Amino acid sequence: MKELNNKLGYDLSNIKNFNRDYLRDQLKCYGSFINLRKLERDELEKFSKMACIDGSVNRFGSSHPHYIDVYQGLAKVSKSSLADVILSDVYSPLTSNLSDDEEDLKKKLLARIEILTGLETLKTYDLDYLLMDGNLIRYTIEDKENFDKLIGLCLEKNVLLAGFIKEPKTNILGELIFKDSQEIKLYDKDILYGILNEGEGYILDDSYNKKVDQGFSSMFLRMASYPGVTGLEVLEGQRANLYNIANLCYSLTPQMSRGVPLIIDMVDKEVKIDDKLMREIVLAYLDSDLVERFFRSERSMRR
Repeated sequence: MKELNNKLGYDLSNIKNFNRDYLRDQLKCYGSFINLRKLERDELEKFSKMACIDGSVNRFGSSHPHYIDVYQGLAKVSKSSLADVILSDVYSPLTSNLSDDEEDLKKKLLARIEILTGLETLKTYDLDYLLMDGNLIRYTIEDKENFDKLIGLCLEKNVLLAGFIKEPKTNILGELIFKDSQEIKLYDKDILYGILNEGEGYILDDSYNKKVDQGFSSMFLRMASYPGVTGLEVLEGQRANLYNIANLCYSLTPQMSRGVPLIIDMVDKEVKIDDKLMREIVLAYLDSDLVERFFRSERSMRR
């Protein structure tokens, strides 16, 4: 571990001009800094018809194929008087002929339950904004068919579709600013750590932003005292609303936090199925002899 620490520190120190002033100057060559602002109460009321969506998965059982995955999608509507929308699905290799890699399949099924939750929410409530926990691009990869349906319904109902990204994993800036560096691969969140001011955003010019070609407009954000950055995506056709939704996220984020809007944190917490609940669900719906035969792991029987 100490060797890893030394290697990362050494590689970072060897990158020429890796300092805040230089990086901000370089970033101006490829995009624009913008100042976010906290919305007034009457402005926040314009976002009252909004829902936030997240998904989760938990596993019961042992090694492949003797396990059960339960997927859950949750939509929390900003008006507290309206009920949450909850969808769930169950998967086990023992009853499926899907041949995808285990981790790839988990990503697909998780994306699917989140998209279906979004569709159900739009059919249930009259909304203006739909905020997904995570980037939107992954939906085009994992479940394009259903995501196209969600996009179509959003456009039909004039609903702004956005994705909030807690940890941007792109490496566009590293390729632009440190393209000749061989010491370390830097992701955008690593480069922007401590570079943006609190309440500041950064938007790449379209000529450098690969997401534009995929149909999305995006920006990086620092919304709290924590020096790390988050990200935000909207459909390219709705990019005129990017700044407004960024200000909303900023307004819903406590200053002394890690920079995540409260509604995102609430949904993230409530959608999770913990191990105790997972066990209760399995024992409530499956015969005990089936659980023992197919899903009881050897480790769980140790004393």
